Amino acid sequence: MFMITATLAADSSTPTGALIVIAVLGIAAVCYGGRWAFDVRGAVNLTMKRRRAAIELKAQQTGNLGLADTDIVRPLFFRLIGSVIAVGGLALLLLAAALATT
Repeated sequence: MFMITATLAADSSTPTGALIVIAVLGIAAVCYGGRWAFDVRGAVNLTMKRRRAAIELKAQQTGNLGLADTDIVRPLFFRLIGSVIAVGGLALLLLAAALATT
């Protein structure tokens, strides 16, 4: 039986794969959150239309037509959520940069 062992110090190893994943998730969050936060190409209105269509379809499927009348989400909600996602993405990017430089 052969056993391969590597004697590398923990200080010399760099988790490049994890840093790349964190950076890519940060970039995706900034792009997606910024799209909602700044309403790029009508993203909020498009999302509201899709949400409304999904609620109406669910109301038809369940037979509860009053379900579609209870929609109280406003465009400000999506802009707020988009800004939170974008700020979180920036935090992920800063984390990846800080870990890469140390």
